[in-house]
Amino acid sequence: RLPDKATFVPTIARIVNTWYARLLWRLDSDNFPEWTEELLAILSSGKKQLIIELSPPPHNRPRTYWNFKTSSFYLVIPKLEPPPNAKIVAAFDQDFDNLLNKSGTGPTDEGWDDLATDAPASRSGAPDPRRPVATHAVSEASRLDDRPKTDRLPELQELSRPNDLFAQTSPYILTLDIGVPLVIRCSHEPTLDLLAAYFNRWGRPNTNDSQRGLVTELTAPQRNVYKVELVESAFLSGINDTLIVEPYINFRSYSGNINPTLLLAFIEGVLGYKMVHTNGNNW
Repeated sequence: RLPDKATFVPTIARIVNTWYARLLWRLDSDNFPEWTEELLAILSSGKKQLIIELSPPPHNRPRTYWNFKTSSFYLVIPKLEPPPNAKIVAAFDQDFDNLLNKSGTGPTDEGWDDLATDAPASRSGAPDPRRPVATHAVSEASRLDDRPKTDRLPELQELSRPNDLFAQTSPYILTLDIGVPLVIRCSHEPTLDLLAAYFNRWGRPNTNDSQRGLVTELTAPQRNVYKVELVESAFLSGINDTLIVEPYINFRSYSGNINPTLLLAFIEGVLGYKMVHTNGNNW
């Protein structure tokens, strides 16, 4: 099932278009010469096809794989509302990495099944509550003893994709800027996923939302006072690094800042981040 049957065909079309776009990008890229050569050799051996299947839970994100027995691409689409397009792009890139793995004929799990759409969970979970987390002032050069100690830098090909690399790389860096909007930036995407899911779920509904009937059906849930929205990184594809909190309705007479206390309590008390610097407006 899909939450809105009217969007069934557009949703399928969007996912298929994303699949084609990521495949063509990989074929045109100079970063995967061996992979491209192997795939083109397979495709040149005869007629090939793309088979699209609808899948029931527990799979909750689109998956793709190559079936060596049928010589076909398979695109499996869950019967659920799809995750954001940035997640789909990152998921397809990961699937294409394993596309020519002959050890199996189906997609590997690799921790992607926890991309829930109603309450996004992380691939590596929330930050370890006991792990010290540096925030905001991590660049202070005076802390000479805290400089990284490493024998060598890793080779480029040794590093995983950004969504996996930064989910596992500590310290997690988080900053919070007070204002309207209130902006949280974080290197650990699962942290932002959990913040957005929690505060959207328990946000206070705006009973005086006069614009609700103009933008949604009257039967739709009430909008909250604050919109909590994830923003995709401008640096890297397929990863969110910013969370923006702002009123759904802009009040011209409203000049105060958004109260950050509950957010900070959640960040420090639940997620385990520790403040290392603040000037009153930034953490």
